[in-house]
Amino acid sequence: HDIGKIGIDDSVLRKPGRLTPAEFEHIKLHPELGYNILRDVKQLEDVLPIVLHHHEAWDGSGYPHGLAGEDIPLPARIAAVADAFDAMSSDRPYRKGMPDEKVDGIFRDGSGRQWDEQVVDAFFAVRDDIRDICSDQRANLAIDVQQWI
Repeated sequence: HDIGKIGIDDSVLRKPGRLTPAEFEHIKLHPELGYNILRDVKQLEDVLPIVLHHHEAWDGSGYPHGLAGEDIPLPARIAAVADAFDAMSSDRPYRKGMPDEKVDGIFRDGSGRQWDEQVVDAFFAVRDDIRDICSDQRANLAIDVQQWI
């Protein structure tokens, strides 16, 4: 879903602090960039709505098209919650992942505004299983950059 980030400046993607308004406008290009990269690949046709709309918000405040509610394709609404969970809970080069309680609070606060309430409810119904799976996978993930050099 984030393939378009290959067209975003690394200094913006890896910036440790808050983005400037111009940097945020730049990063907001990635859904359409990704869509444009993949649109001619017939086998990926079904994922195009996810790539294009995973940053739309339930209340219409998202991007790139400001879609709201059920105008946002359901797979994109699901991906938005999954993407937000990953972004908030994962360690990043510029910050540690948030504690579970904080992630849960953000989802509760954003349910019905940022995210589809039914998708957030579904997340909470399986939240512990998701966390267990992520924990197991991360524990077994070893990336040795030196092997590529």
